[in-house]
Amino acid sequence: MDADSRGYTLDISEHLFRLTTESLRIHSNETKAYQTLENLVDARTGDLSRINDHDTSTLKEHLVTIPTQGNIRIELSISRTSADNLDQVKDLLSKQLNTNLSVGDALSVLLFDYIVEQKTARVLEKLDLDNVIAFATPGAASGSQH
Repeated sequence: MDADSRGYTLDISEHLFRLTTESLRIHSNETKAYQTLENLVDARTGDLSRINDHDTSTLKEHLVTIPTQGNIRIELSISRTSADNLDQVKDLLSKQLNTNLSVGDALSVLLFDYIVEQKTARVLEKLDLDNVIAFATPGAASGSQH
């Protein structure tokens, strides 16, 4: 680990472990390259604006359903910028949820946000929302303009 990175040792639950592996599978398929948890965290901490989009009760339910602490040890080495951003997520969510969260909790919510985003994109793709909007807009299907 160099000066531009920060290392974490986390003891996570099997549920969180499965969330990490599912997220990595999806991210690898999305990028068409094998990915690591470090790559995914670096990619996701670049834009944290969507984290606030989740309802507080949804986030609390996620953290209950997917407990963070467990007996599976993982090592995570991410860029200093990503580590700072992950700390910001932790602090933001701690205030929003009115509780002290760990870095593991912030990681869990970050991955939850990623999975939600990917599933939403797949649903919209299946719905072909552009065509639905085009047909719902008067004159759009015929190409006429007013």
